[in-house]
Amino acid sequence: MKKQKFAGLFLLGTIGILMVSCGKLGGRSWAASENSIYVTKDLEVESAMVFTSAQANELYSQEELATDTRQWVQDYNLANGAEASFENSDKKAKLPVALKSCKLEGQTGTLVFEYGMPEHFVGFSQTVGDDTHTVTALGAGTAAEVLASGNFDGTFTSVDGSVANAAEVAGQSKYKAVAVEGAGVVCLEGKVKYVSSGGASIRDEHTAVTGEGMNYIIFQ
Repeated sequence: MKKQKFAGLFLLGTIGILMVSCGKLGGRSWAASENSIYVTKDLEVESAMVFTSAQANELYSQEELATDTRQWVQDYNLANGAEASFENSDKKAKLPVALKSCKLEGQTGTLVFEYGMPEHFVGFSQTVGDDTHTVTALGAGTAAEVLASGNFDGTFTSVDGSVANAAEVAGQSKYKAVAVEGAGVVCLEGKVKYVSSGGASIRDEHTAVTGEGMNYIIFQ
C-alpha cells in the first residue's frame, strides 16, 4: 500500500466519526461504523478503520484500496512468522491479522480486520501508522486473569454509577475483561458491567471509551 495515502486515510478518519454508535450488539452484528476495537464473548478481537474524504473517491478507488490493504496485511503476517495471506481459512490456524471487509462507498471507506491475538491489533496499527487511537497494549481474558496479570487493585464504576473494588469484580466467574493501555473506543458483543474508575467511561451498554494510561473494561 502507498503509505503516504494510507496515513491520510487515518487522519481523515478522525473527523466527524468518533461519536457514531457501534449499533445494536448482544448477539447481533457489529456495525463497525467508527474507528474502534470489537471484542466478542469468545474474546476474539476485530477492529474497524473508518475514513471520510473531502470528495468521493479522492484518495482511492475500491480496487486500489482493497489491493493495497491486502498487501499491507500480507507483509505484516509474513513479518510475524505466518504465511503471506490476507484472509483466514477454516482449515488453518488464524493469521496474525486478516482483512475481513473492505468498502469504499462515496466519501466513506471502511476497513475491518480480525486478529489471531489481541496484541496484533497494536502491532498492525503501529506498522501501518494508524493514529486514530493511542492504544499501546491490548489484552482480553476472564476478569480474574486480566486483573491479576495487571496487578490492578483500584476501583470500578458500574453502569449505574456505583463503585466496586477489584476483588469484588474478579470474584465474579462469569465476568470477562479487556485491558487497554491508551485511548480508544471499545465495542463489546456482551454488555458492559464496569470500567476502571478515572480513565474509562461507559458510552452505552455495549461500548466503552478509554483514556490515556491503563484501563479495564468488565463485561458479560
